[in-house]
Amino acid sequence: MEALFEIDAARAIADWNAEAEQMFGWTNAEAVGMPSNRLVPPRNRDAYDRGLVQLAATARTDKREITAVHRDGREFKIEITLASQNRDGHQSFVAFAREMSPRQRALDAVGWDADRFRAILDQIEDGCFVVDLRGHYLFVNDAFCRIFGVERTDVLGAHFSITTTNRARRTETLALYADVFRTGRAVKSYEYAVELKNRAVKFVEQSVSLERDAQGRPIGFLGIIRDSTARKLAEHELEQAKEAAEAANRAKSEFLANMSHEIRTPMNGIIGMTDLALESSPTPYQTDCLATIKRQADALLRIVNDVLDFSKIESRKIELESAPFTLSEVVDDVVKPLEIAAREKGLDITGRIAATVPARMVGDAVRLKQVLTNLIANAIKFTERGMVSLDVLVDAEDAGATTLHFMVADTGIGIPAGKLVAIFQPFRQADGSTTRRFGGTGLGLTISATLVQLMGGRIWVDSEPGVGSTFHFTAPFLIAPARDEGDRRHEPRPGVVPAAVTARVLVAEDNIINQRIAQSLLTKRGHAVTVVSTGREALDALERESFDVVLMDVQMPDMDGFEATAAIRARERTTGAHVRIVAMTAHAMQGDRERCLAAGMDDYISKPIDQDRLFGLVEAQL
Repeated sequence: MEALFEIDAARAIADWNAEAEQMFGWTNAEAVGMPSNRLVPPRNRDAYDRGLVQLAATARTDKREITAVHRDGREFKIEITLASQNRDGHQSFVAFAREMSPRQRALDAVGWDADRFRAILDQIEDGCFVVDLRGHYLFVNDAFCRIFGVERTDVLGAHFSITTTNRARRTETLALYADVFRTGRAVKSYEYAVELKNRAVKFVEQSVSLERDAQGRPIGFLGIIRDSTARKLAEHELEQAKEAAEAANRAKSEFLANMSHEIRTPMNGIIGMTDLALESSPTPYQTDCLATIKRQADALLRIVNDVLDFSKIESRKIELESAPFTLSEVVDDVVKPLEIAAREKGLDITGRIAATVPARMVGDAVRLKQVLTNLIANAIKFTERGMVSLDVLVDAEDAGATTLHFMVADTGIGIPAGKLVAIFQPFRQADGSTTRRFGGTGLGLTISATLVQLMGGRIWVDSEPGVGSTFHFTAPFLIAPARDEGDRRHEPRPGVVPAAVTARVLVAEDNIINQRIAQSLLTKRGHAVTVVSTGREALDALERESFDVVLMDVQMPDMDGFEATAAIRARERTTGAHVRIVAMTAHAMQGDRERCLAAGMDDYISKPIDQDRLFGLVEAQL
């Protein structure tokens, strides 16, 4: 808005246009004849009058920024141009006044005119554009033209649809601009695809804001546009790589699950039949042979378990349990089975617990046994003469809790200082050549270190080549109250003894060896056993007679364990009955137990079958 008015020789207003009325608040009738210095604050009026006198004396044009005052007393900045004129010997002045916004004052202060502004915009990498309220381009910079592959002369004055040929995208863009106009809120990072003249597809990212005039009225839209094609393609490639990695991980998990099942099924037969043969009064020579088979089978099973545990660690699916246990029983359970291997090499093996260590505590006894077994078995493996020892001490105490320090020492080959870190890495041993000599997967220490960290402790090793090694680890536990029945650390382990109450057991298992093992163990325990080979045969057997528990294999021909369980539970919904179903499967991966329970089974036991756990599950609710 530009006000125009005339000032006579007496420095009074002689003429006054409509824009001047709007800018200063005085009507033409009120302004004409009024001293012109009333357009500035009282403090500036003397300076204003002196300026008019000087301008009349020089007879030139003067342009300056001054503070003006509205009729209501509000002050504001204006840019005023005064030109002296002489008509018929009478001196007067013509004035042009323009109100200045803070933005304009700042631009003018640095001499930033429109041409310079456009030149700067043409240097930046992002596209800039201005469209009016009807969607026609008023300005585009060089980067905009490069992004869309157009000429500036073809775009200026054209509708924005020239760069948005897709009908659906054009409708979406119109809705976006309408929302910016309605709300006044800028839109940032609006990304879409555009099809160029050469049919190539390019991705762009656009930000749009509403432009207003000095009175705050919307006059158009200002946009910034960036070529995001490279980033979009990189994201797409990353997503493809992620999907490929996830597919490979799923394939690995499926492979491990299948291998676990395929290995555990024959392992169940080998270990189970060996146990049965050892209970049949074999000759000393046969006993020695069978014991060797059992040890080798157990070693193979440990390798399978190591691989599965490492897979769980990689996928971060390994979890710790928390339950009361007696530490002396844990140490006995670890040391006693390894005494045979130690004696065969002529080694002394000991397990000592300091008197200050609490008898019972709360934690994951199974994983603690796993760590101790790995460390002691390693010590025996790499020691040719001397001894292997386990010592348990109190590292720190707190109210209701204790941190224990476990030390496994040996007099073996030792580890060079430069290899002390590498031994905790997967598939690594201190000396690669020892793999052929001593065997092993190189996973035991990796798994042990991870389990110790999950327990909240730390693990390290002290070693000297040719002298021996001492593996240390700490782990915190809550202290549990002592058992009423007393310490049973020296109680002998009973063999298969008759159960106090017999059960009617249905075994659904397609593998003949596994059938014989389950039937033999349960029969010796005194239970009545019926064996079927498929899920459909299990349904038929349950139709004919009742059972206390069903041991259900998961993988069977004709109808598998999941389908059979679903059919049994559907039948029970009409009868109101419920038979306990225990999954008996070689699947031992993370989530297999949960899958069985979700299918309607009551519990789960993995192969090779532990007879004590089997008896406990069968007799749980008799």
